[in-house]
Amino acid sequence: MTTEPEPNTLLDVSPRYLAGTGSETNPVARAVLAFDWRHDYNRELDQTFVSSPDHRFRIGMGQLDPGAWWRITAAREPLGPPQWMAAFSKDTPEEMVAAVTEALHVALPRTDWTGAEHPALQEGAFDGDAFLDALVAAGWRDLGEPHGVRSVWSPDYLVRAELRRGADPLDLMGNCALAVLVGPEEVGDPYWQALFTADTPALVTNAFVRTLVDPAPLRRDADLMDEHLLAHLGYTVTEDGLVPVPPPYTDEDLTRAAAHSLARLLAAADGHLTVGEVLDELADQPLPSTETGPGPATTWGQLPPEQQQLAAMLTLDLVADAARYSHRLLGLHDDATGRVWQYLTRGNVPAVPIADLRFTNDDLYAAAGTIAAYMIATTDDPSGILEGFHGEPIASRASEETVKRFWDEHPDHVVQPAYDEICRRFTAVHDSVGDLFAPGMPQPPALVSAAPAYLAGPGHTTATSPAAPLLAAGWSRVEIASGDVYLSPCGRIRTTAVHAPAGTSWNTAYTDPASGDQLWHITADVRTPAEITAAIHQALAATQAAAPADLRYPALSGGLEPLTEAGWFMDNVPGYIIWNASDETASVERATSASALADGANPHWVISGGDLQPGGPGWYIEMADRVPRPMLTAVAAALTNTEPVTRLARQIPQEHRADMDIVPLEWRPADSAGDRAAAARRRPLDGKGVTANGPLFAEASRTQTPVPRRRTP
Repeated sequence: MTTEPEPNTLLDVSPRYLAGTGSETNPVARAVLAFDWRHDYNRELDQTFVSSPDHRFRIGMGQLDPGAWWRITAAREPLGPPQWMAAFSKDTPEEMVAAVTEALHVALPRTDWTGAEHPALQEGAFDGDAFLDALVAAGWRDLGEPHGVRSVWSPDYLVRAELRRGADPLDLMGNCALAVLVGPEEVGDPYWQALFTADTPALVTNAFVRTLVDPAPLRRDADLMDEHLLAHLGYTVTEDGLVPVPPPYTDEDLTRAAAHSLARLLAAADGHLTVGEVLDELADQPLPSTETGPGPATTWGQLPPEQQQLAAMLTLDLVADAARYSHRLLGLHDDATGRVWQYLTRGNVPAVPIADLRFTNDDLYAAAGTIAAYMIATTDDPSGILEGFHGEPIASRASEETVKRFWDEHPDHVVQPAYDEICRRFTAVHDSVGDLFAPGMPQPPALVSAAPAYLAGPGHTTATSPAAPLLAAGWSRVEIASGDVYLSPCGRIRTTAVHAPAGTSWNTAYTDPASGDQLWHITADVRTPAEITAAIHQALAATQAAAPADLRYPALSGGLEPLTEAGWFMDNVPGYIIWNASDETASVERATSASALADGANPHWVISGGDLQPGGPGWYIEMADRVPRPMLTAVAAALTNTEPVTRLARQIPQEHRADMDIVPLEWRPADSAGDRAAAARRRPLDGKGVTANGPLFAEASRTQTPVPRRRTP
């Protein structure tokens, strides 16, 4: 008959302070047998006492107070008061008590046993700070001295060592000078403790701290171990022997938490740094695009102030946008998620003409890397970033089969080491965060060429830029409370620009000087692309200068020929003339029957582009039915112009990106050492366009609702 072997429950415990009692080592037996210390046993109290031959040192085992089950005292005179005391609770690993008693024994042969020279009886030999410093050197965390008690914690937050300055030299069990407490702070009584009074010599404290941090494991029988200590080691004991307990979190959970914290920081770039702080950090950094020329490189601080401010805002935009894919720095390779340009730097964007800019997309990428690294380096307390993470579920513990577990559901001693590691990983990306803006990452360009123009938004212009053709033709400008008024030389045409936080709307009216009647008008809303508004003004100024009579009479027919030539098609809708772009993202329409008009409305033209849903970025222009032909032709030509327009990418409507060709704006080197703005050219990288479905805007196209088709009446 065979018997099943007994399950093996022996365990090598590290860190050794989790071993608890259970060793065959007996500090008292060694003192008696090896060093001839005197031995006495009280059978009634089950207490053992040993003393050195000269009675200066005493060791007690089995004391009535379980918090001081082992007690050591030392006195200068055999019958004198104690000079110092040390105590260890019942579950203290015997090896650690033995380390202290052994230090006393080993000192005997080298000591004048009168007591005057014994290293354990020297006055002023206590150095609690050296004890704690040794722990810090072993990787423990120093929490400082906020309330007069210096505290140092083990990496797993299961042990704390406390140094209380000015403690009563003979106070051992109340508020002793030095205490080591093992067990989570929140559970109350420690698993075991070691206590030392104020005059405990370095010989003793050094011996204890060495054994406390010794990486060598202690052998224990798990069957005899405290279940709490065993659980901290990740085990439980069953009839099958030692069984691992699933950890509360995995290494990937820590990585994902660090990635989440990094993304939170980057997304809040605008709140973490001001534009002024960005400028201060970048002031002396050279622009990479200027480092290859014959002359000295240009630094950001040497650019015109408005260009510096714009560059700082675009840099913060890039840093915030990198939150979408910053997880890649920590080895997570899932797709970048989120909306491109979801977080934009607040404030008024300086309307510097893009053609005049002296920095490139690559310059901005380099600046973004610098600022992202600066943000990480200046985060004094990375754990503060984790405050919003406390209520997040632990990824590996969230599934359909199990109840979700959240970080803040775990006790501090479980969560705090995880947070420390998360912060370490978060901080470690400082040196590589610039890689977020390197080739191969899905960073969008800040400066782009985009087509068609009618989907590109109002554009990066000053409020008065569309009026440039009027001023060039000699029109006068008058400032009013809400904007500006431009008057033609003949006084019959008045163009009003109304400035508002959302943009500038334009209204042009032609008035008959004889009757005072308004013959026609054109109104463009605040979202109308500046190039289309400027084209109308260009035609208006040119026609008024060359053939002013053509502006008095309406277009009886024609004017929309550019639409036909560009492949626009006409919808056959009763009561309307409707021309649609081939992709149906822009239209020109006119009501031709009374039934199609609202009550009391006059016939008119409506030109529109983009998403016209409520709150959408679409735009419209309304023209009176009697508008002259040159105005219709100008609008039609602007709508069908295939030349891309330059934009700040942040200003291109998200809803339109899927229907646009967007390419990074590339700059050619200047032909001379003059103004670099003269070198600006718009052309696609490698001669090819990058559509919204390409790598630069892949995420945007996946999350966008397609631009709705123009609704037919």
